[in-house]
Amino acid sequence: MMEVPAAETPRRRHSSEFPSECRHPCEARSLGGDRRSEGCPEDGGRTLSSRRRHVAEPRPVEPNEIEDLAELVGAIFRLDGHYPRAYMVSQLKRPLARRDALVVCEDGKPVSHIRTAYSTVSVYGCEFKVASIGCVGTVEACRGRGYAGAILEMSLRRMEKKGAKVLIVSGSRGLYRRAHCVPAGRTLTVTVRPGDLGESPSGISVRRVGPEDWPLLAPLQQAESVRFARPLGFLSTRPFWWDCDFPELWLVEREGEPVAYVGMTREWRESVAVQRRHMWEYAGARAGLLAGLPAIFRESGVEEIRLNVLGHDREMEYLLRRRGVALKVGTLGGTHRLIDLPGLMQKLRPYLRERLESRDVRMLSFDQAGDRCIFAYGEERLECGIGEATALVLGGSAAPEVSGDLGRVLARVLPVPFPTPGFDYM
Repeated sequence: MMEVPAAETPRRRHSSEFPSECRHPCEARSLGGDRRSEGCPEDGGRTLSSRRRHVAEPRPVEPNEIEDLAELVGAIFRLDGHYPRAYMVSQLKRPLARRDALVVCEDGKPVSHIRTAYSTVSVYGCEFKVASIGCVGTVEACRGRGYAGAILEMSLRRMEKKGAKVLIVSGSRGLYRRAHCVPAGRTLTVTVRPGDLGESPSGISVRRVGPEDWPLLAPLQQAESVRFARPLGFLSTRPFWWDCDFPELWLVEREGEPVAYVGMTREWRESVAVQRRHMWEYAGARAGLLAGLPAIFRESGVEEIRLNVLGHDREMEYLLRRRGVALKVGTLGGTHRLIDLPGLMQKLRPYLRERLESRDVRMLSFDQAGDRCIFAYGEERLECGIGEATALVLGGSAAPEVSGDLGRVLARVLPVPFPTPGFDYM
């Protein structure tokens, strides 16, 4: 069984048994760094306290540090050329932006930063809290001192205390892999071009919409069986750097009535001249969405769109394959990590009860201690690292093989469907 190296202090022990009733801009690519630079235990790295005892440990950002924090964020992620400094300061001063932001300071100035955002995911009506992190970085002069690892470790502890069950990360660098984040979530991908899907039929029209039009889109998104559960005004709280990917929202209408929408972005900092888009969210009638894509090509001038179809979306898969489109299996992008396996499975109890016999639900249990997770069915037991457990629960190549009755039962409920983070990435 694959060993996943520990990168965090042990957490309290979790357990759960079911009774009879029941890629984003602000991450790794601009930071560099390797295993040794983050003070990784297996590379001989030392902890923050043993290596630089005079430096303050990670803590929440203070209001009087926002000016310096804006300078840090702008420099690391090269945002100064994209946003006026005054705008960045005003956005970082928002209580919501400060509430879950942590920093490490040297000489009274922030030199390392991480921000966490929380969302709610709904899987067939079962809701649970998820966390995502962003704007993770350390100024170049202070790298190699273990700050990023220490600040991420504290963030994970805070996520657990706040009840988050899963962590979503837009990146996949070594810092996140050492914290047991792995590629997960099954998707089907394909790149389509004008002409691949024919012409939009009569009565179908498309138009580009903005955040102020979300009330038109919300009913479509709300009808999705696997989705982020969002308050109506959620777009007003998104991070200010969200538009670095130049997001586009397109509404598909039939005789003036909304039937579907699609959200697309360019690749991070890709040239405006490159007419290529990545579809990161869709909702509504699948046939209507595919009928509208030719019109979106025509109206936008885009030359190709990479579709990201969720693995559980049998309808979209069927419609595309019927058109002769070859689909490629992939993952949701970035990395994911379980924070509370037993708590997650407890939230998913109604989902399990609709797929398993009552006896199987009674005999199935989940446990977590530190960086180890346990899946059990009666006397049968699988123990693995958090990374392997994440791949098993959400779907991924790192998932261990499971045999016997435990394997039989888990195969009926795992992997758990999970939505693609789009608006909801930190």
